[in-house]
Amino acid sequence: MKMKLVKEPNDIIKLLNSNIEDEKILGYKSFLNRTHWFYAQTPEALKIFACNQLNVNSRYVLATFKKIEPAFLWASQDSLENKKLKMVEAAYSYVSSIKEEIPPIIVWNFFDSQKIRFVVHDGHHRSFYFYRFHKKVNAVILEPIGNYHQMEEKFNYAFQIQKRVIDLPVTRQKTN
Repeated sequence: MKMKLVKEPNDIIKLLNSNIEDEKILGYKSFLNRTHWFYAQTPEALKIFACNQLNVNSRYVLATFKKIEPAFLWASQDSLENKKLKMVEAAYSYVSSIKEEIPPIIVWNFFDSQKIRFVVHDGHHRSFYFYRFHKKVNAVILEPIGNYHQMEEKFNYAFQIQKRVIDLPVTRQKTN
């Protein structure tokens, strides 16, 4: 019987913490789906995903993969959700048990900027989690070579709020 992926962080947490292996696997696949990272994925595929999300030509963007210190990462959103942090924690626990790694985050490298250089596109909660445990986070670093100013405009909010990911407030969302 094939089980359907779930979307809600609390449901993913329950699956990842289950004693039933099939439920753990479903929880992990559901987590991967939220991170846009799937088995055998490549940095190039994440680059295309990010560029499509922003409606920019991926041909003018370079992608590299490396570990990065979360303290160097700037936010493109203004808060974190407690339930998503708990989901990352449950996912980390599971992937550690199966000798895998948490999927990489997506970061834009604004190399011309004096202050805000690495802006997170996707992976704020993973970045925050890794910082708390003094670990570097895997990242796909995107460099907008041919469309730098267009990308800077798309991340205008990040330049306005000027907050590092590790300094974002954690909010508790009301459950319905």
